Amino acid sequence: MNEIDKISVQQLKNTGLEMNTLKDDIILSNNIEYNANLFDSPCRLDAFVIMFCVNGEADIQINLRKYKMSSGILAMNIPENIIQITNLDHFTVYPIIISSDFLKKIHINLKEIMSLYMFAKANPFITLEYSDLRSLEIYHSLVESVLQGDDKRKEEMMEGIIYSFLFKLDSIIKKMQESENIPVKVKERSEEVFELFMEQLTLHHEKERSLSFYASRLGMTANYLSKLVKEYSGKTATEWIDEYVILEAKTLIKNSRYTVQEIAYKLNFPTPTFFGKYFKRVTGMSPKQYKIS
Repeated sequence: MNEIDKISVQQLKNTGLEMNTLKDDIILSNNIEYNANLFDSPCRLDAFVIMFCVNGEADIQINLRKYKMSSGILAMNIPENIIQITNLDHFTVYPIIISSDFLKKIHINLKEIMSLYMFAKANPFITLEYSDLRSLEIYHSLVESVLQGDDKRKEEMMEGIIYSFLFKLDSIIKKMQESENIPVKVKERSEEVFELFMEQLTLHHEKERSLSFYASRLGMTANYLSKLVKEYSGKTATEWIDEYVILEAKTLIKNSRYTVQEIAYKLNFPTPTFFGKYFKRVTGMSPKQYKIS
């Protein structure tokens, strides 16, 4: 593999994994025994995924962090994650897979489900209380019922159900945060700016590392952007930029045949030396040290 593959919902359909689908926007299944090799190399799935494991286990790597998924665990994926699934052993899951395009179509944006987005990014694997799992099972059944039906306004019905489902999941996450006394920072302006910043960062991090670039895109000063981003997320805009660039670099170093020089140019560094210094400043090791680590 020479690139970090980007996989669409349509590509998933073509693997035969689907049971019920709505065009190329939604895949839902009762009991997929996953054995395809689609995710055996690092890739991005352009979809929001809720996946409940009912049997077996697998090693799942998300943004280079390793997890063991087994029965009873709920996993969440957001579109910009880099994922890899290996060492499958009778791995059976119940997924709801929703394309990014569908979320845009129903006008769900990051601001409206910010706590869910932030939680899923930091805690992609969770164990829920039975009552919450039961609520999600009901939504799963409702989605299945609509997908299998022949209603003329199936798509409009599905838009409402998915909208409600995501807000229910967001509510569950907020309840978990409150029960664990995790403070939830809700400041309308900082939420809005963080949402817009993350959208731009997802689009441009492979080529742009300058704080001033993102500030210019959002029509504000670099200092003001960084202030609002840190106010909401706890990290500065520069720290988020570094995180995204280094994640991309680490994945390419470990999982591609590119040389360090080629990776440096791919990520728009002026020279391999400059890339090496940047990588070491953020990670504490050189690209070559990281490759053999």
